[in-house]
Amino acid sequence: MKKIIILFIIFSSCKKEVYYYPSKKFFDENKTTEISIDNLNFKQITDSIRNELYNKRNLYIKVIEFNKTYIISPFANTGGYIRERNMLKIINDSIFRMDKTYHISHLSKFLKLHYENNNKEIDLPFSYKRAFIELSLEPNADSKKLKNYLLKILETYNKTEIVSKDSIELGIMLDYPLDRIFPNPPPPIPIEIEE
Repeated sequence: MKKIIILFIIFSSCKKEVYYYPSKKFFDENKTTEISIDNLNFKQITDSIRNELYNKRNLYIKVIEFNKTYIISPFANTGGYIRERNMLKIINDSIFRMDKTYHISHLSKFLKLHYENNNKEIDLPFSYKRAFIELSLEPNADSKKLKNYLLKILETYNKTEIVSKDSIELGIMLDYPLDRIFPNPPPPIPIEIEE
């Protein structure tokens, strides 16, 4: 009986670490609402976030792993102009940079390069304040897959040594590829030349 009580005290005394993304300051300044994603696919989650951003409301996703809780307020493209250079694009398990594809196992290297550039390379962000990560999955991907990718990104980010890391607000944009097939344009009208 004493062993059970001691084990209970040990487990209950474990301190839970809470991480906020983009930052704790963001959550203090903005009113956010939790979105339950367990029964939604990736397209539904992204569209829900996009619709709430249109209405000037922010949603957050809570991901719990052991004694760590990640509270993430991602955003979605609402039609504004986004510079490609500010984006570190991750599609499924690949990182895209300058028409080249790299495996996600190289994420730490690219996070460091992406956030420490400060106008050194022309194809990377001018400043870490403008940099963000775009996570793109298939529209029918389930919430478990999204949580796994978010955990992988956030754990890699936390382990990576980046200059001025305390000042960085880690933005994560969710997006999915469009499966639209556009019809071929009509043939050009022949030009009649009169002589």
